[in-house]
Amino acid sequence: MKRLAILFSPCVLIHRLLIRPLVRLVFGVSIIGKEHLSRLDQFIIIANHNSHLDILLLFQILQPDKICKTHPLAAQDYFKKPAWLFKTVDFLFKPIWIDRNAGKSSTIKEIQKRLDEGRSIIIFPEGTRGETSEIQEFKRGIGLVAKNNSNIPVIPVYLEGPERAFPKKALFPLPLLNHITISPPQILRGKSSDITTKLYNHLKKIAQEEQGFRQHRLDKPRKPFVIAVIGIDGCGKSTLSRHLISFFQGECCFIGDDLELFSNGEPNSTQPLITNELRKWVGRKAKSAKDLTLYKVPKLAELLLRDRLLSEVERWYRPDFIFMDGSPLLNMTGWAILYRENFFNEEACAKALEVLTGNNHLPDNDSLFKQFPELLGLRKLHLNHLTLPDAVVFLDVKPDVCVKRILSRGEKVQPHENIEKLTKLRNAYKLVCKVLSEKLPVLQITGDKDLDQLAQETATFIKESIGEKNAEN
Repeated sequence: MKRLAILFSPCVLIHRLLIRPLVRLVFGVSIIGKEHLSRLDQFIIIANHNSHLDILLLFQILQPDKICKTHPLAAQDYFKKPAWLFKTVDFLFKPIWIDRNAGKSSTIKEIQKRLDEGRSIIIFPEGTRGETSEIQEFKRGIGLVAKNNSNIPVIPVYLEGPERAFPKKALFPLPLLNHITISPPQILRGKSSDITTKLYNHLKKIAQEEQGFRQHRLDKPRKPFVIAVIGIDGCGKSTLSRHLISFFQGECCFIGDDLELFSNGEPNSTQPLITNELRKWVGRKAKSAKDLTLYKVPKLAELLLRDRLLSEVERWYRPDFIFMDGSPLLNMTGWAILYRENFFNEEACAKALEVLTGNNHLPDNDSLFKQFPELLGLRKLHLNHLTLPDAVVFLDVKPDVCVKRILSRGEKVQPHENIEKLTKLRNAYKLVCKVLSEKLPVLQITGDKDLDQLAQETATFIKESIGEKNAEN
């Protein structure tokens, strides 16, 4: 009842039935990343500030039940006269009014009061409207607020368009399209000054890339180098993948059972992505399956979500390198041996890789789709555009050794974690690597060496592969 009362309150109805449709009709609004706000109960939105349209655009991205619980900061002296304007803005947006003649501490206290009440806020860290297409240095207040409320996610939002649709000194707005890019929630720790700098750099980076794409200065985003470490369960591929990161400078991401970020080998805080949370939930369902038949569907879903996560990591984190514990494409191909062993051969493997990477030249009546009908289903659902890694490392360990490691964990054993099934998977990965070796760098390395030696040899291979790719480009 309380939620219904909020949704049908006069303020919310005016936003939903009048302001939102009018803004979309007159200006047009393109939103990217709206899912990053959809599951948050409380947040701090920060955005660049170039126009009075900014606040109207930011209220476009709020869930209806968050409209009355989200408060932007606004200069009281600017809206004080005429009185009707002040009352209208106060009713529709319920701002935290800033007295620019008072001390900054009073504003911080008012912000903290609203946050303590469970409400959300919108801050323009530049402090005032800036120059067109330029982000000014942030005021230190955002760092203080974020530091004192580290449990509340900060959402950077980049606005592009309002600086042209309604620039600073214009008397009337123009009907021009606006773009809103919502970044994933930021987890922030450390000194307030460092937090301020980090948020500034993050928003500026988004701005530079979005401006480049819109103005066609960049043909496509800079893609990270993706390394997939594959192998049967218990081979140690997750440990090796994570250890490899210490050999590489720059921004790295590890995608395994969880998602981890690193900067020059040091762990970074990870901003939560909904896709990753959903993937982990589906993965737990797969691991609890009692047999391979029940395992199949949730595992397929987990692999598809993992591939989607890879795209989101590229989009939002912009790492230099992505290290993957396994590969959705290669795992899906190799696992076919457990369900259609009689048809699993080099030709079928090569065709399956083509289909799963979006090559649709095979007709629907091809024998491959009779042998592996799941492939045809994925193609018809347009789910066959999986990512091909830039380099593949196959960590080859004997199945009996892997089974001993699995049993020593004391965890539930999955349906395929026995010598018979792992032997089949091992053979499948060998065949996958043989087919792939004609297209991209593949390293097959035995796991009977110590971790440092394994990592050193693998890192050398990866760096050589990067050099070869750069030479080709």
